[in-house]
Amino acid sequence: MGFFSRLKREIWKVIRGILIIGLLISLLITVITYSRKISRPEDVSVIIDCDSGYGIDGLFAVSYALTHPKIEVTGLTSAQWNFHPEGGDSSVYASQQANEMLLQLHDRKDVPHPLGAARPTGYRGNAKAIPSPAAAFILEETAKLNHGEKLNVVTLGAVTNLASAILMDSTIIPRIRWYATGLRYDDRAKVWNKNEFNTRNDLDGMDYLLNREGLETHIMTASVSAAYLFEKTETFDLLANRAPRFTYLVKQWKEKMSDNQNNKMHDLALIQAIMHPDLVTEKDIWTPAENHRHRIYVYTWIDEQKMNREYRKLIRKSLGDISSDIE
Repeated sequence: MGFFSRLKREIWKVIRGILIIGLLISLLITVITYSRKISRPEDVSVIIDCDSGYGIDGLFAVSYALTHPKIEVTGLTSAQWNFHPEGGDSSVYASQQANEMLLQLHDRKDVPHPLGAARPTGYRGNAKAIPSPAAAFILEETAKLNHGEKLNVVTLGAVTNLASAILMDSTIIPRIRWYATGLRYDDRAKVWNKNEFNTRNDLDGMDYLLNREGLETHIMTASVSAAYLFEKTETFDLLANRAPRFTYLVKQWKEKMSDNQNNKMHDLALIQAIMHPDLVTEKDIWTPAENHRHRIYVYTWIDEQKMNREYRKLIRKSLGDISSDIE
């Protein structure tokens, strides 16, 4: 019995040691995974590439970026949305027109706003560059960077313009930090789904970018951002009959989404996530199995209620409505 008692004690010591090591490793992984939640950026400069002619969440996102005092919009490029029945070859021109209207209303016509590509990069997995002023602009801005700097490119629609720029000159990959709205992802099942509007507007372009291992990638999936809703009456009360730049958003809601009592703010969620990492969880995740296997950053949770309050606070501050400020 003495031998077996000692054996049991030794086995228990080994098991306890393994459990302690496992706990320490788990804590270390947790700290690394969630460290992004506690760091806030300084002023951020971005090029925003947006399908502003489609829907309204892109309009709200761009307007927010132009309003935020710590976001420097260094470029606003137009994206096509040909996959939609109302899109077609003219969709990029609708986006361009909306972009120009936003810049005018925000008194920011100084922001470069080149036209994007009118069609996606390819068909059946054969991505080819579609040259455009927008793609050329991305290349030009990348060439201006100092050593070690990265260009923040935020795609709020089809990825055609960024994919084309990289197809034209792949040496810019290490100098690009890509933020995107698109794709779907089930964090529990670890399953990707590319049946999503932005992705389908240029699936070949999306696959091309996901296959670029050196490209720093941050994805706000439609699975997560769908939780972020703006209610019609509350939003109209905040924005209507105030400054023209915000009244325009109400007008677009009425024209494009008049029957919607609520609207999903996919694109706005990404811009707010960039500025407020404390309101999101971002994880280091494998790319889809059909793509080149490497790790990318994916937002897996957002605090949509605090995002809504932060948005309202920013708008009220910009209007000088300090008495209604929300903490």
